[in-house]
Amino acid sequence: MEKVEKAELSLSPCGPLDRLFDRVGLGGTSPRVSLRAVITVLVTWLPLLVIMLVAPGSGEGSTSRFFHDIVIHVRLLLVVPLLILAEREIGTRTRMVAEHFRRSGLIAEGDEPRFESIVRTGQRRLNSGLAEVLIAVFAYVTVGGLVKAVTQDGTLFWYEDMGPQGERLSTAGWWYAAVSPLVTFLFLRWGWRYLIWSWFLHKMARLDLRIATTHPDHVGGLGFVNIGHTAFSAIGFAASCQMAAAVGNRILNEGAALKEYQSALVVFVVILIIIGLAPLALFSPRLLLAKRRGLIQYGQLATVYIRMFEEKWIDQEAPKDELLGTGDIQTLADLGGGFERLDTMRVFPIDRKTMITFALSAVGPLLPLALTVMPLKDILKLILKSLV
Repeated sequence: MEKVEKAELSLSPCGPLDRLFDRVGLGGTSPRVSLRAVITVLVTWLPLLVIMLVAPGSGEGSTSRFFHDIVIHVRLLLVVPLLILAEREIGTRTRMVAEHFRRSGLIAEGDEPRFESIVRTGQRRLNSGLAEVLIAVFAYVTVGGLVKAVTQDGTLFWYEDMGPQGERLSTAGWWYAAVSPLVTFLFLRWGWRYLIWSWFLHKMARLDLRIATTHPDHVGGLGFVNIGHTAFSAIGFAASCQMAAAVGNRILNEGAALKEYQSALVVFVVILIIIGLAPLALFSPRLLLAKRRGLIQYGQLATVYIRMFEEKWIDQEAPKDELLGTGDIQTLADLGGGFERLDTMRVFPIDRKTMITFALSAVGPLLPLALTVMPLKDILKLILKSLV
């Protein structure tokens, strides 16, 4: 058989920007990726702080309003570093999962060329310079449209001045408008990579996988997929941080009440969790089919063996003392244990840890909002009572 050239699926580093950072030692899988996160904060947020302290503009109380604007600080001091630091874990874990598909024996020999083709196609899309350019253009166009709308809404924000022709961006406003698209770009780029990862899982689910129905992980040997997929919870956490900041801003600075946003926040959390877990459901049809086949095949094997066992040890009234020197009883027990494991096999390849991780990443950043309606002391008391 012709030897198939092996490829590698890597969600980080990938694309022109990642290759550039790799050349200077700041790539996503490099230990120095933390330094890149710090540098990004220094380049985006620190100049904004200096401008607001030195030349805040003509808006009354603009410096004070800048410090009270939760959104800007959360976006540049927390969300951006999170989206950068996520590259290491996501890149490493997803690469391990893709490689394990190759080495685990799940891929049938006849499907190996197809598997390698899927990996090469996925990596080619991840490395697409056109995709990154389009994402960058969309990010800047979107922010540009928002800037135009803000300067025409009749409300003077901390990043605006009042000129002869009405509202206009201050020096700080222009800087904010220049760096703000970075957040949108990073989110959209992760969205693109997540789509490619989901596409990869979809393609894997369509292969004739060698599902081990009695595998100890109770999902046919696919439990390892959770290792790579769970890493994406960091992106959901960053998105939830941004949502919490936006709602917190309205509550603390505009007098809104948390109950006004309860329904929207619940929908937001549910959507985040569904988006996070849905790609794993792609394996469910394959697992369900394998489980049904396994139950039938294992049932047939068990029936044959039990019939032989009864004929040998019961129907023929064989000397019972010979049971001490035979493995028939142990084999019967092993057969029963295997059948029980097959019967408890899950058709949704997700463990409790993965579900909790995605749920906490979506809910966790929103919990501080509860402080706007209940003191921390009362919240802690409520938590302690629930644990007792």
